[in-house]
Amino acid sequence: MSQFTEQLKELLKKDIVDLEALKSLLEKEKRTLTTRDTAEIKRLSEFKSATVQQLESRAKLKAKLIAASGMGIRPGEVEKKLSTLNDSELMTLWHDSRKKLSLCKDGNLINGNIISRSIQRTNKLMMIVRGQNKTQNLYGQQGKEQNYSGSHRIGKA
Repeated sequence: MSQFTEQLKELLKKDIVDLEALKSLLEKEKRTLTTRDTAEIKRLSEFKSATVQQLESRAKLKAKLIAASGMGIRPGEVEKKLSTLNDSELMTLWHDSRKKLSLCKDGNLINGNIISRSIQRTNKLMMIVRGQNKTQNLYGQQGKEQNYSGSHRIGKA
């Protein structure tokens, strides 16, 4: 098991480094969204994509490593099974990576909301500039406002 745990520790350490970088990128992106610097937003987006790809490829490696470990770990039970190894460093790395991933998800959600609101504002301004009639917007299935003018569907077969 020691080779398995050492390999997993190395992958988790790399994850933590990438997740810290991703968190930093998300914070920079949030600041940049307020200034609407499109060139910088694009540059940050490219870095984010590369970092996420590294994390995803490493996640596949971890999944293969865990599957090959012979521990019979099923999805959703990884942390529980890893705790049976009694390796405090491994569990600390596991918890740190989970925490950092959660922080990155939260940051990405916040930035997505900022972008969504910016798009809504821009669309409203464009409607005013074009002189279009304001029709009632309703919330769609994804919780976003949608213009339902001209769509009078009663049912769907």
